[in-house]
Amino acid sequence: MAQLLSKSWVANVYSPAADTGVDLVLLTKEQKLRKIQVKTSRIYPTGGSWFNSISRRHLEEDSTQPDMFYVLAEGHPPTGFLVFPAQELLKLFESQFVGTCQGQLVRFEGGFPAGKKFQFRHRGPGRGGDALLQAKISSKSIDRYWNSWDLLR
Repeated sequence: MAQLLSKSWVANVYSPAADTGVDLVLLTKEQKLRKIQVKTSRIYPTGGSWFNSISRRHLEEDSTQPDMFYVLAEGHPPTGFLVFPAQELLKLFESQFVGTCQGQLVRFEGGFPAGKKFQFRHRGPGRGGDALLQAKISSKSIDRYWNSWDLLR
């Protein structure tokens, strides 16, 4: 919430009283509403993180709403954020994307063709071996989502 309130284009940020799958509601100065689902990571001693609580059913429903976004907050307290429109996050899971983010290996796993949960794994520095090398060679990256708060404008 603090990250959003620091943006000049944000009018206000609200936190719903009841959890309905929307953690924050953003109002821009242009009077646009954005719904945001926030997911925090589990951090491992290797520096990697794992988001394992993204419900397939909820993401599929959310992806039908153009004003729905997911923010994956890394670290405790969070030091980096991945900001995704729900439709784009769903596509990454559907394609089982493997690539890089900030030079580290990332994998979008689970959920397809069956399964209830998606898993997003962000490997720590220097981790990933051959898979990291292949991801770097392929130039597949999700860096465009890293701290990309302007996607919410």
